[in-house]
Amino acid sequence: MEVQTMKVLKLSLIYFIFILYSLELLFFFFTSDQQKSMVDVKNTRIEIAKKKNVKFDTRTPEEFFFDSKKVNPNLQPSFYYSPIFNNFNTFKEAKKNQSIIPFRGPINSPSISCAEDLNYKIIQNDKYGFKNLNNIYQKKINSMLLGDSYAEGFCVKGSEDIAGNLNKNGFITVNYGVAGTGPLISLAIMREFGDLIKPKNFIYLYFEGNDLEGLNWEKKDKNLIKYLKSDYKMEYLKNYDIIEDFLSLSAKESLELGKSKLKFIKKNSKKNNLQIIKAHTIDIIELQNLKNILRYNILNRHQNEYDLNLFFSVIENMNLEAKKFNSNYLFVYVPSWSRYFTQNTKKESSIKLKDTILSELENKKIKFVDLGKYFEKEKNIEQFFPLGYLGHYNASGYSKISEILAKELKQ
Repeated sequence: MEVQTMKVLKLSLIYFIFILYSLELLFFFFTSDQQKSMVDVKNTRIEIAKKKNVKFDTRTPEEFFFDSKKVNPNLQPSFYYSPIFNNFNTFKEAKKNQSIIPFRGPINSPSISCAEDLNYKIIQNDKYGFKNLNNIYQKKINSMLLGDSYAEGFCVKGSEDIAGNLNKNGFITVNYGVAGTGPLISLAIMREFGDLIKPKNFIYLYFEGNDLEGLNWEKKDKNLIKYLKSDYKMEYLKNYDIIEDFLSLSAKESLELGKSKLKFIKKNSKKNNLQIIKAHTIDIIELQNLKNILRYNILNRHQNEYDLNLFFSVIENMNLEAKKFNSNYLFVYVPSWSRYFTQNTKKESSIKLKDTILSELENKKIKFVDLGKYFEKEKNIEQFFPLGYLGHYNASGYSKISEILAKELKQ
């Protein structure tokens, strides 16, 4: 009897495993081509550019930077108060000593932006380190733009990002977006620069792809969490000597790291078919699709992965901060590429929180704009992304966003 029971159990286990992997294979075969191509993003972009007959640059960021620096010696590495610099000694020492860390850098220097369309951009950083020209401060500023790389306008020129488009349309806008950051950094910037700028509008762009993940990192920072107290300021602008010293040391680290990376860059980094098959096979063996469906569609784990109470506390503090200046606060919900072109990925964890977030903002009477409502009406949504593929919005996408926002701004 026991032998028979063991046989039944073994057969049941084999049958169960067979069903699991059959389902995983089924999900894989019905996965979009865009999603499958994400195992080799750069070379997928190159293939798209070739088909579109678009000029492209295959250099790495390090290669482009050092080639450009030969022509423009003033070119400096970028800095962001974000996990990107978590392992820099300059960053670690400042956090250890609870010293002031710059929000953005370099100061008064050009730097490079990314190349999701396979063409790098050189941008200008202003006297405070943000992506602006200094003459913006000679004008009567209407709006302050806050948020992560979508606010900063990653991978496009300053004239093509949201702030640049709003400026063209008569809404003088200062760009205080910082790539790789969460909402606490935006609150901190409001607190430190709000009195200097006194804009009529504070525009906060919330990106559904990773801003809550950014907040999970930010809440561990003893300096940043203090901004939840309405009267806290580190007097950022009065300590610019510390800011300049930090950025100088950080730039040296970036340059050294960049030079060391140059030595290991492979001229042909294209993955061969075997490597691509291997990457897909690993995903299938690990049951990635099924695990993500279980986490986010059945168990609703997305509700537990992020600190929503803290998130709404930060947003309420932003709204209150704007009221100090009798300004309009506008929360902008930014949908990701993943929402439209992928499924059953880790991005589901934050994308599925959209209704919860917008409902709570409505309850708290915080003004918001859902960009998704506008983009979902588009027949060809690929036109708003670089090469019609994975990435931030392109110049057309940022232009459309600025048109939407202009209707909501206080004159």
